[in-house]
Amino acid sequence: MPSFSRLDTRGVAAFVAIAYGFSWLCVLGFVLGFGTEPEKSPGAFKAIAALSMFGPTVATLLVSRWVSPLPSLKRDTGLGLGQHRWRFFLLAWLGTPVVVLGALLLSALFYPQAMDLAGLSSVRTLIAQLPPAAVEKLGKLAEPRVFLALQVVQGVLLGPLLNVPFIFGEEWGWRGYLLPRLLPLGQWRALVLSGVIWGLWHAPLILLGYNYPQHPVLGILLFTVVCVLLGILLGWMRLATGGIWSAVIAHGSLNAVGPVVMLLGHAGSPPDTALVGITGWPGWLLLAALVGVLVLTRRLPVRPPDETRDMPGDAHASGT
Repeated sequence: MPSFSRLDTRGVAAFVAIAYGFSWLCVLGFVLGFGTEPEKSPGAFKAIAALSMFGPTVATLLVSRWVSPLPSLKRDTGLGLGQHRWRFFLLAWLGTPVVVLGALLLSALFYPQAMDLAGLSSVRTLIAQLPPAAVEKLGKLAEPRVFLALQVVQGVLLGPLLNVPFIFGEEWGWRGYLLPRLLPLGQWRALVLSGVIWGLWHAPLILLGYNYPQHPVLGILLFTVVCVLLGILLGWMRLATGGIWSAVIAHGSLNAVGPVVMLLGHAGSPPDTALVGITGWPGWLLLAALVGVLVLTRRLPVRPPDETRDMPGDAHASGT
């Protein structure tokens, strides 16, 4: 587990300023060039959103090189594969979709009227928008339930790989650089504070309708809650392994499978993501429960190797 004896206020402040500055300027460039309605320029919006994800990486490179140099960039920012890696890689890759689908199940129990699970009208609308030749080529795969299942399977299997370059842009900064530098404040404070910083960083995108199109202002607060809870879980992966890669995989899987919630609403009436899915409060309950499990099983706070060596289930569980 990375350990630093004192808080590097200068490095942390510079990191946050650069990460926010780069990413927020990207969004400002979109607003100045295309306006405040991303749905009118979806391609440009996706490109700018993807570019903004590299703000934390730019900040890590500049701060670790010019502002507050690190003894070893690879070791001190978690670029190594880390310990227990295969166990955590599998947990991140396969466990994250289970959490996302679990949040959808909870949402359906609390708000069945918000989701069209029987008719799948949103899926039918999406299929209807495909070129006839594509629908004919898909054949039975164009049946709504099969088509939806195919989207989920593709997201689970391929999503983490396809998202790695962009997710790395975030994770190398938030969990690679920032979280370890906040550890002198105490592990819980570091996890929560890094989650708050991560959540508020999304503010310009959320104001444009990202994640919470029905709540562009309140969504900033709502998503910050999500980021704190997710940040604790991703931070646990980072601290327990010493590397960022399990967090990268989990974050990439989340971004790939999470949007499935938009296919489960009624056609022409997207679900309120403050109420359903991993970003809604049912999702918060599930994430909080997972944090609770880690606490009850003494996985959080993460202990130094010499303290965890004799814990049940940890003995000699290093990756190869």
